[in-house]
Formats: sequence, structure tokens, C-alpha cells
Amino acid sequence: MLADFQQQVISAINGKFASLRRLSELLQQLADLTGFIPDISKLIPISAIDLTAYENLRNECKFLNLPPSSGDPEQTLGALRAQVNTAYGRLLGQLNLNPLGRMDKLQGKLNDYQARFNLGTLGGVDFMQCLQAACQAVVAVEGSVSSLSNTSSAQVKKAAQDYLDNIVNGNGKVLSAEAQAKVGHWSSTKSGVADLMDVPAIDLPTL
Repeated sequence: MLADFQQQVISAINGKFASLRRLSELLQQLADLTGFIPDISKLIPISAIDLTAYENLRNECKFLNLPPSSGDPEQTLGALRAQVNTAYGRLLGQLNLNPLGRMDKLQGKLNDYQARFNLGTLGGVDFMQCLQAACQAVVAVEGSVSSLSNTSSAQVKKAAQDYLDNIVNGNGKVLSAEAQAKVGHWSSTKSGVADLMDVPAIDLPTL
């Protein structure tokens, strides 16, 4: 038999997991990267921008909305780099607003939620390990019951099984494999664009 407190914790964690999983599924439906995420292999570092590179970038990556170059290339090079830098900044802004950014934080919310139980119970003993053992015992024994008046043995066993399936055996992973892959692509794209916004090269005077 599960102690009332253990059963309440199991129900709370199961509920938190289920709500975060539902939220991740909704965000995944909204997070279509194919509509605006570029092939960053076509982008180039700011410091590598010259007139030819700028025009190639403008033609290859229409989504950047870069204006055509004009004037003396040597005099306008700084302005061209600044325009590309601004365009990359807008792209990062779009990435930051994508629902995948929220998805990336969901796992931490579940981890923090579980950590609260560890900190507040059993004088420093890992409460989650104790809960795992209790769930395994409940699932293994037929007719497990609860002293909570509104909870049947079937509900107790289902809650314990859900906890084992999702939190223990599934390692508490809120995101599905597909969702995690999308978040990984989003994160690497963000890092890739940020890496391109480096310090422009400076031509030092000849001594």
C-alpha cells in the first residue's frame, strides 16, 4: 500500500508530466521551421563580407531582404557588413520567437518540480528513488489499495504504472524524440547564425 503522501506526490508528478507533454505537442504543431529557417551553409561570417560576397548573399538568401550595393566598394564595405549584421539579428529574433524556444524550457520545468519534493522530504534522502521503489512494489502486487477514500486500487496501480513508464523507464523526458530533434535543429541553427555575427576584420595601417 502506498502512503497517502506518496500517492499524492505520484499524482502530482504524473499530472505535471502529462500537462507538459500536452503543451510540447501543441508547441510542436506550431513550430514549423521549414517556413523560414535558412540553410545556414549559404550564410557567411560578417568579417568575410566583400562586395562579391554581399551580392551573392543577397541573391542566394532573399529572406534577408538586403538592398543592392551602391557606391565605392571600399567606402561602403562597413555599411554592407552592418546591413548583413542587422539581417542576421532579425533572423535570430525570429528564431527566439519560435515556439521551439518554449519547448526547450519544458524539461527544466519538470526537473525543478521534482526537485522540490527531494528538498522537502526525508531529510536529504533521495525521495524519488524511494517513490520508484514504492511504485514498483504497487505494480507487482495485486489489489494494492489506498487509504484515500476517493481512490480505488485500480487508480493507485495505474498511477504507479504511469509513473514507472514515464518518469522512471522513460527518464521523465517531456519531449518526444521528434520534438527533441526539432529543438536540437533550432538550437544549432541559432548558434550557427550567432557565430556568423563575428567582429568585422580591421585593416591595420602599414608601418
